Amino acid sequence: MINRNRLLNIRQFVIDPDREYLNLCQKLDGVVIKFGAQQVINVFDIREVTLDEGESFLRNKISKLNIFFSLIFENMTDEEKSLMEEKLIEVYARKEIYENNESLYEVDENSKILNKMKFKDTDKMPTLEDLFVLLKEDKKLKKFATILKPYVSGSMKYINRHTNVNVENKLVVADIHEVSEKEMPIVMFIITDFFWDVIKNDRTSKKILYLDEVWKMINKNEYTADFVFKLFKTIRKYGGAATAITQDINDFFMLEDGKYGKGILNNSSVKCMFQLEENDINILDKVINLSEEERYRLISMPRGTAIIHAGHNVLMTNVIASKKEHQYINTDLITKN
Repeated sequence: MINRNRLLNIRQFVIDPDREYLNLCQKLDGVVIKFGAQQVINVFDIREVTLDEGESFLRNKISKLNIFFSLIFENMTDEEKSLMEEKLIEVYARKEIYENNESLYEVDENSKILNKMKFKDTDKMPTLEDLFVLLKEDKKLKKFATILKPYVSGSMKYINRHTNVNVENKLVVADIHEVSEKEMPIVMFIITDFFWDVIKNDRTSKKILYLDEVWKMINKNEYTADFVFKLFKTIRKYGGAATAITQDINDFFMLEDGKYGKGILNNSSVKCMFQLEENDINILDKVINLSEEERYRLISMPRGTAIIHAGHNVLMTNVIASKKEHQYINTDLITKN
């Protein structure tokens, strides 16, 4: 899909937890974001995107930060959530960023046009450390400063910096292979939110977002699961498309009786199924009502064969890559390295 959509000049973004897309990205002259010590996305960044009437940049960002901190601060009370939101507002206020959208713009000193305004750069945004300082000063929230410390000065301190990645390319792959399993949902959310803002900034061109191992974002946390579900519901109006990829059917439908997995499937116009174990087929059958023939074929299909549901059409498909395509997409050597 990535190979052929590249020929159509479609802009594509990939989240790569298992380092499977690097060879393809290199062959297609794409850009790799090696998320970690060298390349960082600041979760506090407010980015210039198209807003609906009456929307506020700051309010939208705080709603995203509430999702982010639900992954770090588990089981917060309603009072703690309210106090935390006050601290987030204060963090931005200290950077002279307020609810009115005009506060996100400043005079462009490099412009020859008098008083030309530009959106504030990432170095004008707060970081995790700014919040950490505020939390330490508040007795009611001091325990959250302790929880946040590894993300400020410990093993995850690399996210406590200003954004320094470049996504000005038709193919951008986020390599998060070195992120620990525990922190994977946090990092996946940061990158997905970043790509989502880039997609929303331009409604005129076609874009595709690939979320590999998407179950890691929807199997435990209802807030990140809802975020992904809403992305699938709304991405089309921004000229975009989203592709969810998973080998873990059970985890995909784990949360709230499969509510979010079902929602993502129902908002996917094309469903492509490769060989599955019987238990996974039973789970999937409850969602899309497989025929007996489909159930049999999903167990016995050879590698490279798939059943595709496209609207009301059901197709048995043998995916055949050309010799050159195979060199681009073969991951056997990559996974061994």
